[in-house]
Amino acid sequence: MSEQQDCNNSTGTVYSLNFSPKSQHFTPPASGFPDNTISSYLTVTDVEQKRQCQAESHTVENQVFLSVIWGGGKVGLAYYETDTCQVYMMMDIAESDDFQVTRSVIQQVMPACIITSSKQDEKLMRALSDQVTILQEAVDHVNNPTELQIIPSVDFSVEVSKRRILNLNLASIPQHYTEDQRLIYMSSLVPFELVNMVRAVGGLLKYLDKNRIGVQLEDSNIKVPIIDLKVFSLNNMVMVDYNTFTALQIFQKELHPSIYKFGNSGTKEGLSLYGIMNQTKSELGKRMLRMWFLRPSLDLDLLKERQDAIKFFVSPRNIEICTSLQDALRNIKNVARVLARMKTAQATIGDWQALYQTAFNAIYIGDLCRSLGGDISIFKKISRSFTEDLHYIAGLIIKIVDFEESTILNKFVVKPNVDKDLDEKKKTYNGLPDFMTKVAREELKKLSDEIQECNVVYLPQLGYLLAIPRSSIMKEKEDFHIQGLEFVFLSNNTAHYKTASTRDHETTIMHRLQNIILEHSKVLNAVLEYAAELDCLISLAMSAQANNYTQPILTTDNVIQIEGGRHPLQELCVNPFVPNNTLSGGDYGKVKFITGPNSSGKSIYIKQVGLIVFLAHIGSFVPAESSCIGLMNRIFTRIHSRESVTIGLSTFMIDLNQISLALKYADERSLVLLDEFGKGTETVDGIALLYGCLQHWLGEAYNCPHIMVSSHFHSILHQHMLTQSPLLKFQNMEVLEDKDEIISLYQLIDGQNDCSYALNIAKLAGLPKEVVVRAQEIWSLVQQNKEIQIPHSSSKDNQKKCFKAVLRQFLDLDFKKDDLTSFLQHFVIPLTKNM
Repeated sequence: MSEQQDCNNSTGTVYSLNFSPKSQHFTPPASGFPDNTISSYLTVTDVEQKRQCQAESHTVENQVFLSVIWGGGKVGLAYYETDTCQVYMMMDIAESDDFQVTRSVIQQVMPACIITSSKQDEKLMRALSDQVTILQEAVDHVNNPTELQIIPSVDFSVEVSKRRILNLNLASIPQHYTEDQRLIYMSSLVPFELVNMVRAVGGLLKYLDKNRIGVQLEDSNIKVPIIDLKVFSLNNMVMVDYNTFTALQIFQKELHPSIYKFGNSGTKEGLSLYGIMNQTKSELGKRMLRMWFLRPSLDLDLLKERQDAIKFFVSPRNIEICTSLQDALRNIKNVARVLARMKTAQATIGDWQALYQTAFNAIYIGDLCRSLGGDISIFKKISRSFTEDLHYIAGLIIKIVDFEESTILNKFVVKPNVDKDLDEKKKTYNGLPDFMTKVAREELKKLSDEIQECNVVYLPQLGYLLAIPRSSIMKEKEDFHIQGLEFVFLSNNTAHYKTASTRDHETTIMHRLQNIILEHSKVLNAVLEYAAELDCLISLAMSAQANNYTQPILTTDNVIQIEGGRHPLQELCVNPFVPNNTLSGGDYGKVKFITGPNSSGKSIYIKQVGLIVFLAHIGSFVPAESSCIGLMNRIFTRIHSRESVTIGLSTFMIDLNQISLALKYADERSLVLLDEFGKGTETVDGIALLYGCLQHWLGEAYNCPHIMVSSHFHSILHQHMLTQSPLLKFQNMEVLEDKDEIISLYQLIDGQNDCSYALNIAKLAGLPKEVVVRAQEIWSLVQQNKEIQIPHSSSKDNQKKCFKAVLRQFLDLDFKKDDLTSFLQHFVIPLTKNM
């Protein structure tokens, strides 16, 4: 018999498995909660814990698993997030064989894995493969490429899928519910009549369980952690594709300078709209704000609710309120992962700290929102949802958990005077390791003579265990059965058992506390949702205040009216930035053909219009003096030429695919932005294609979308190719000409500009003078429709004179009298040798 001791642990406990939490300092208030209000105690972390949390935020990577089923002209989708431990379901929606809805969802959730049935249509398979290729092009997936997993169709059968859903052990379902009560409860969460959605969820659950997604232990009895089921919809959403997000720099990933330090992704947000608008204080808020950007809304009531909240927070008199709320939001943790670990008995001391932090600060947020009152929607939601259950949860934790001792011992420690029996046992435990030696000796006496050695070990998640070396007869599972002992697990050829002596009273109390908290998880889920929403609204307000944004008027009228609009990114990089007006729809026409010199601001202008319209559809204030934005259902762009080897398409072909989508799906409520479309091919072909697209949209009359086109194809203007229409307006970027120089004013004015001033721009770019001069000569010859002469060097000129002299000699030859051979030897042969 021997006793194993951890040399770094004075209590003599043994940590055989690597489950122990990291040491964290935590000092809760000694007196518990104040009677009436929460005091200024908002944080329970010190510098070390903050540093630790920051490190963990870099190493924990969220993954999304998406399941897709298409049948009967409808598509059903469901996806699982490892970070939130939630399954999100999309109700069945009509889907044609171009799979625009499916593509949109994939581009929004950016899954690490796409799952579908082996019997799905070939068209869907091709579309999913194309999306996988596109995602693999993204910087995020350099080291973790998206996969397409095709699993047997039997895993997607309707009845089996229903059973899998009904068998889910959600944290919000009370343990005492009967089967009928569980069925009623689950039916309130999942509309089982939506066959494709149910099949997608069932196949997803099968894949997660088979691949043990989110499960750290090898115990087959531990299920994939799923906290909740939620339904999401694409109704009332502006459709924005991946190309538009990239072209407008709504998102912009770039490699992190410390790529090897921060794990597999190695990326960070670059200069992007999301990057400058993201001033959230919590990971939950950051994730929700990203989702708002991915899903701009057409819900006018929702957008106005967000605007009202932002208007409240940007008011100077509410600065102190914003600061207090942000201080509290900084300490709202993602307790969804904590609840998931509690269900599998894997919660660490850090998890208990995070849970208490969240509950404590949520109480403060709830009290502050109730005191503010008013008509702000988010305040009403928080006042209604942050119930007394938060006081109950926080009160239990602070009364039971001894955080100071837990941090020192790296295990769950119960405070004194909570349980008398436990207090008595602790007096005995103070005699460790002598106590463990005594227990091991006593337990060995009870075992058969075949067992010559045993140890008592401590594991934070399981308590005290009896460790017995594996004998030669222990081969099958039943061979590990020993009378009076409860087999727990086998590790390193050592079997671990529970005995009456080693059953940990403290662990029992912890499990009891976990069960109580899980029963009240509904309020914690509400905290996660509404605290994140509050964080997003304050973030948008802080951005609006810092950058002088104004509240747009949202309307159902089909107009875009912007006064003094600015590009939100460009104005941060140049000073001063010249604002421009935009009028589209109604009497102002819907097609704007914009010309002007290179580098005069055409591309910035059309991007600026797109970004202002986009910001209005997430409920944000916009960079303009004033604006009235009609609701747009789609935003299309042909701005950024995306090049790729893996896609197997030329740059021009990719450009054509982008404009093809706009031609197919853009309607009177769409915004189309085209920047120099057609420049990737022969000039005449490019002009013809651009002309054809514009003529098509002008022919749509009432159904014509809002179109902003910038181009250098002045032939369209000179030859009056476009049909005269009240929908069409010509505009250009104003410049001043000073002799051979031009000065861009970056101001949009009505009218046409038939010159790109390319040679002037070439001078500014520093091209050699002789190159610019020669280019000017060629340009003049072309304008005069004259032949372009190839320049000759002096040696060429001499050679030309020799040729002329030889030619004259040859013409003077008399073939009857003169010697032809002599002529060739003296004139022609020497000349050819010098060539």
